[in-house]
Amino acid sequence: MESTVHSQFGTVDNPVLIFTSDSSWRIVICMGPGIEDDAHSHEKMFYMCREGPINRCQVCGQCFKIVRLKDEFSELQDYYTMMFSTLSHFDVSEEDMAVNLTSFFGYRPQANMQTIAATNVYVHVNSDEADRILVDPAYKLERTKEAHEKLHAMHLAYKTVDDQLASQRVELPIPYGRDNYETWVQIEKAIRTFDRQFNRIEKFNARKFSDPDNHERRENRMLDGKRERWTDNYTFFFGGLTEEEQSYRDYFKTDYENDSDNEFLDGMIDNLEIANEGQMNPARYDFIETSHRNEVHETYEDLIEDKIFKYKYRQNADSPQIFQNRNRRVQARFWERAQTRDAAIEADIMDIYARDNIDASVAQIALDVSDYKTTALDETNVHREYMVREAVQQYRDYYESDTEEHGFFEYLDNLTNRDRIRFMEIGEDFSLSKDPTTMMQPNGEMKEYGMIPKREFNPELSAFSNLALDL
Repeated sequence: MESTVHSQFGTVDNPVLIFTSDSSWRIVICMGPGIEDDAHSHEKMFYMCREGPINRCQVCGQCFKIVRLKDEFSELQDYYTMMFSTLSHFDVSEEDMAVNLTSFFGYRPQANMQTIAATNVYVHVNSDEADRILVDPAYKLERTKEAHEKLHAMHLAYKTVDDQLASQRVELPIPYGRDNYETWVQIEKAIRTFDRQFNRIEKFNARKFSDPDNHERRENRMLDGKRERWTDNYTFFFGGLTEEEQSYRDYFKTDYENDSDNEFLDGMIDNLEIANEGQMNPARYDFIETSHRNEVHETYEDLIEDKIFKYKYRQNADSPQIFQNRNRRVQARFWERAQTRDAAIEADIMDIYARDNIDASVAQIALDVSDYKTTALDETNVHREYMVREAVQQYRDYYESDTEEHGFFEYLDNLTNRDRIRFMEIGEDFSLSKDPTTMMQPNGEMKEYGMIPKREFNPELSAFSNLALDL
C-alpha cells in the first residue's frame, strides 16, 4: 500500500487521481484535507476504490478517481502519458508483502526491500469482471480453478523439458563422509520403523472405535491372555518381545494371523523404497574424509574398504532390475555350494560351546591337564574358513557381469588373511529361516515368551520357605 500524501483536496470536478497498472481497484486512506492544520483532518477511513465511478469520502467528501495506466495504446492512455510517465505495478505499490533482502556484497551489508505483486493471479481486464469476482464466490472459484489448471500444465511442461535435458545435465558429486552416509541410511530406516510402531500404537489405542462390534470379544481375549501370563504363571519374554506388543497380538490375533507384522519383510520394503528414491545413490557423492575440507592430509583410500562399502549399498547404486537379477544369481550360487559343503559346518554351535565349557574349564586342568583342549577354537575353524570363502565368493558372483570388476577379481585370489577376514562383513547366510510366521527379527532372534506355572502357596511353610521353593 502506497503512503503518498496528496496536497490537493479532491472535488467532483478535480478528484485526486490514484494510478494503478494491472488492477481495477485500490485501497485508499482518507484523512481529510492535506493541510498543516490538524483541526480539519479526521481519523483514517479505508475505502476500496474501483475503476469507473468517482469514490467519495463519507466524512469530508473528498473525491478519488482510479486511473489505469495500461501498457497499450489508447486515447485515454495517450492522454495521461502526455502528463505522467507510465508506471509499473511496483512503482504504484501494487504489492501485499515486502521481503527483507540483505546484500552481503561490499565492505558494509545493506538491507534492501523487495516487493511482490499482489495481483499475480488475476488481471482484471475490465470493471465488470472485477466486481463479479468480488461479489460472486462461485465465479471466483471458477477462475481460480482455471488458473490452477494452467499452472499445473505449465509445471508439467517444465518437468517434461527438465526430464529431456536430464541426460545433458552435468551434476558434480557432493563431497560427503562415509560415516555420515551410513548414519543417514540408518536414520531413514529408523524413521520408517518408528512410523510403523507409531501406527500400531495409534491403532491399539483406538481399538474401541475401529471395530466396535468385535471389541468386547477381542478385549476379553486380550485380558485373559494377560491374566494367564501375570497371575497364573511367571512369564519370560525373549527376542525383544514386550507385554505391550503381546497384548497387541492378542487383541488383533485374527488380523495378525492373516497379515503378520514381520520386521524382516518390512525392512526389505524399506530398503527398496530408499533405493528407488535415488537420494542414497553412492554415485551422487564423492566420499572423502570429512577433515579434508579444512586440513590437508595424505590419501587414506583403502581398496578393500571401498569394495565392501560398494557391496553393502549396492541396492542404492544399481537399478531394481539389475539388483534383483544379480541377487538371485548370488542366492542360486549359494545353494549350489551348500549342497557340497563340509558336513562339519552343519554341527550345532551350541553343542560345541557346551563341550568347550567342560574341556577348557579349570576343573579339567585340575583333574587331568592332558585332556585339556580348546574345543570351540578347534572345531569352529571350519566355520570361519567357510564364512570367509563364502563372503568373497558372493562378492564375485554379484559383480560377475560387471566388466569394471574383472580386474579386481584377480586381486581377490591373492588377498591377505586380514583382508579376507574383513570380507566376512558382507557375507550372508541365506539358509536362515525368514518365514513371516516365525516372528523373526532381522538379526535372526525369535520373538516369543515362555511361562512357568506358579506354585500354590503352602500356608504350613514360612514365607521364606515358599520363596525358596518358588526359586
